[in-house]
Amino acid sequence: MAISSRSRRSAKPIRQSGRTLVVVLMAVLTCLLSAPAGAGSASADATRSSLRLFVMGDSIAGGSDEGGYGSHGWPALVAARLGLTLTLDGEGGTGYTTAGPQPGRRAYPQRVDDAVAAAPDVVIVEGSRNDLDPTRSKAAAVDTLRRLRAGLPHARILVIGPIYSDPQPVASRPVDDAVAAVADEVPLPYVSAVRRAWFTGSAHQFIGSDGVHPTDAGHVYLADQISPEVSRLLGY
Repeated sequence: MAISSRSRRSAKPIRQSGRTLVVVLMAVLTCLLSAPAGAGSASADATRSSLRLFVMGDSIAGGSDEGGYGSHGWPALVAARLGLTLTLDGEGGTGYTTAGPQPGRRAYPQRVDDAVAAAPDVVIVEGSRNDLDPTRSKAAAVDTLRRLRAGLPHARILVIGPIYSDPQPVASRPVDDAVAAVADEVPLPYVSAVRRAWFTGSAHQFIGSDGVHPTDAGHVYLADQISPEVSRLLGY
């Protein structure tokens, strides 16, 4: 009888806990149902806007008199589409091996420290058609890309090769092949504008009158090509 009596007394709090659990679950469900529509997507958007994008490149990234300055450039367009905060380091005439003809500009290896100091979540290195010697380009790309990887171990890094403006498809370009080989060794994802035939055929209409640089419409076209690559890196 004593055992049976303890069983009855212990059953009361168990039943009470069950009622409490039901009340709590109903309250949680009510909160979920009353939450504003889109609250989850707003949280995701807030997370994206806190991510930082750093773009290192030449005038194809920095813009030219043909188009692509400021908000019209593909770096700004990609950042806007994906909700990222942009730091742009695009210097015309530069590349892995050259600082270009204008004073004060630097080749890519000399700009790595700036990229690391910016502490970005995503880095795009573009170029460069200003590099002419594939052997020197490969050595400079090794220096640049390995130091970026070591200095930003958690960042997503995308390497885009030289962006030429060939009206017809070209099978390969020596500098593109050299930079691609380095990216594969590091390893980092690589996009070959040569192999994908950017700006060839009908897309050549997006190249300006100088025959080299994209127009504003050309930068929109570049953003169309590059945004999906960055999305994949981020898992969007």
